[in-house]
Amino acid sequence: MKLPGKTILITGASQGIGAATARAFAAYPVNLALMARSKDLLQGLAQELNQQPDVHALPLVGDVSRPEDVKTVVAAALDAFGRIDILVNNAGVGMQSPITAMDYEKARRLFDINFWGALMMTEAVLPGMRAQKDGLIINVSSIVGRRAMPGMSVYCASKFALNAFSESIRVELRPDHIRVVSFYPGVTATHFHRNLLTGPVPEAGRGLAKVSSAEHVGRAIVRAAIKEPRDAYPTLFDRVFVGASVLAPRLMDWLLAKTVAGDTNDGSSIPMEKGH
Repeated sequence: MKLPGKTILITGASQGIGAATARAFAAYPVNLALMARSKDLLQGLAQELNQQPDVHALPLVGDVSRPEDVKTVVAAALDAFGRIDILVNNAGVGMQSPITAMDYEKARRLFDINFWGALMMTEAVLPGMRAQKDGLIINVSSIVGRRAMPGMSVYCASKFALNAFSESIRVELRPDHIRVVSFYPGVTATHFHRNLLTGPVPEAGRGLAKVSSAEHVGRAIVRAAIKEPRDAYPTLFDRVFVGASVLAPRLMDWLLAKTVAGDTNDGSSIPMEKGH
């Protein structure tokens, strides 16, 4: 896809990977519809991006887990820009919980945001993309959606579900010339660990992971929008981590068990996580 003149709708855009992705897209003359729950952060980001030549950024306050917000935000973006060319389903939240202490209310809330939110956003933009016979959907998953981590079962499950959704609609939407990219960040330096549904945890215990900056991940999402691969990773480490999990799953089980044991005895630290 050639980016100049395109309209990109980004969810979870107020901070972290979402804000970094918006800034990376703003290197081109594009229209940016920025959705998140934080009005102040969104307005500040939009004001910053609108200072750049030929960039038009529109802050749209909404919660992806609320169907009425989804419809309102998509309608506002279409009213302002006439079309949506790229949807970046980035909004997400994490939680940490051993299976023996599961908070089911929070687990359902997590799925409402991480999975159902992406599904509803995708459904909402499809009529326009089908009418224009063109569109790109980038679903921001995680490497833990390819290799689940101990103590994060519900979060990992939500990302596995998002991957299955992407695989299905990738084929389903092909006749309409709508493409789907699955994007898999690894550990990213954001406030993810502070915003867990189960409460903040210390930013420690990275285990095997290499930490990427949100800016690096944002630029990688823009590259994915241009090149449109089936699967995209921001770093070679992330790709190798997933590949090793497929080729040597028992070895990865052992390494992760050793890593978690070295970090904590009660699951109070997350060895790897994706930040939004």
